[in-house]
Amino acid sequence: MPFLLKGIVFGNDGRALSPWSTTKKKNGRQYRYYIPQRDAKEFAGASGLPRLPAAELESAVLNQLRSLMRAPDILRGVIAKAIAFDASIDEAKVTVAMLKLDQIWDQLFPPEQTRIIKLMVEKVIVSPNDIELRLRANGIERLVLELRQPAVEGMGVAA
Repeated sequence: MPFLLKGIVFGNDGRALSPWSTTKKKNGRQYRYYIPQRDAKEFAGASGLPRLPAAELESAVLNQLRSLMRAPDILRGVIAKAIAFDASIDEAKVTVAMLKLDQIWDQLFPPEQTRIIKLMVEKVIVSPNDIELRLRANGIERLVLELRQPAVEGMGVAA
């Protein structure tokens, strides 16, 4: 299973967190984590961050993005910017496309999920008490332009 946040997740010390996985010999189950590079290079605990279960961190980031995409004020601002960039954009179709993206997210192939996340998110900063998302300038607007009706149907959706 790929790491959705590979290359964009960092500790609050500015150092990257690296994807790491292990498989239990007994049951063959794979466990995925993001671990601070400082811990890997120096000693466990040097960064002050624990190894973070990948599924939990990725889920927290996705939940924050979903909240942003559903927020009426943000959606209105994004649509206005997108229309200013491309006058052929229809506000209703964009709203439907954004909702469709949320509904079909789990059906998208992992590389498409990763591409969308990296289109929108510049950096995820993890500290012991919170997670900060730094969005790309115009990332959501670029996604909206891609999500116009014909593009949604062509996304890499798993059968």
